[in-house]
Amino acid sequence: MQNKIEFNGLLLIDKDSDITSFGVISRLRALTGIKKIGHCGTLDPFATGMLPVLFGRYTKLAQYLEAMDKTYQVEFVLGAATDTMDKTGQIIDSVDPTELHQLISSGELDRVLHNVVESDLTGEIEQIPPMYSAVKIAGKPLYKYARKGQEVDRQARKINIYQAELSKIRLQNEQWVCTATISCSKGTYIRTWIDDLGRKAKCYAYARSLVRQKCGNLELGNGSVTLDELFKKKEEFAADQSKLRNEIEQKYFYPIEKALSDFPQYHLNQTEAEKVTHGQKLIIDGLAEIDATSLIQLLYNNRLLAIVSLNKLNEVQYQRVLADKV
Repeated sequence: MQNKIEFNGLLLIDKDSDITSFGVISRLRALTGIKKIGHCGTLDPFATGMLPVLFGRYTKLAQYLEAMDKTYQVEFVLGAATDTMDKTGQIIDSVDPTELHQLISSGELDRVLHNVVESDLTGEIEQIPPMYSAVKIAGKPLYKYARKGQEVDRQARKINIYQAELSKIRLQNEQWVCTATISCSKGTYIRTWIDDLGRKAKCYAYARSLVRQKCGNLELGNGSVTLDELFKKKEEFAADQSKLRNEIEQKYFYPIEKALSDFPQYHLNQTEAEKVTHGQKLIIDGLAEIDATSLIQLLYNNRLLAIVSLNKLNEVQYQRVLADKV
């Protein structure tokens, strides 16, 4: 009987355009031979940038990484709206090009856009998920309804836009474009934010490019890797998956403890660590400042064993256990 492969880690994938987030997972499964893989926070096919990917037992931690705040840079086209709210869709609304040019030349549209952002699209706002999205209604993703030309009622969701900065409007490839850098909470649809901005400013807009720059404290360019880079390693190791996995583990896995650095750490001794791996009762002292809602990383020899919380008696309440042996 073949031994089960243990391959637990976090990859920060710098996603290319024109591939789905699930497509990234499929390619990584083929590359590594590992089936238990999951991504944290879907990116649209046309979008690029930070896509955290978890392997093995670390897939248990997806909910924590998905909950992180995000930062995006989006370039959007002014003067038209599409059914997908991005460049992949069909134009459904537009303004007169001459009027648009006059509004931009006078500086009026710049002022209007900034006013709309400040008054209506910053802070806690409500957002209706776009029809072209993976949100499920009656067990079916919205995009499947959209492809059949069906409109489905969706409930607005509360999100937070912490900061949104706009560039000056510029003419590029015969299109009037603007760039926004947006820091926001989980669940924000940047395409929807752009569509709302264009409609409120009465100029229409759709996203032309979208880059996710940050997920929590994970930042694009700091430990991130592209699929192309990883597949070049496949050639280097003559498709030997065992050697390739070792290379990825040694050179490309990002320390999960750093990714979860918002969670306080407690370093276990050997006796405590053995209790944790067996899910046994454990009392931790010395973390009196931690409230009952806080999550804590339990580490042994700098290796993450579990995510826990504490009750009022300082007893460990297990949330996720990542190891069954020390």
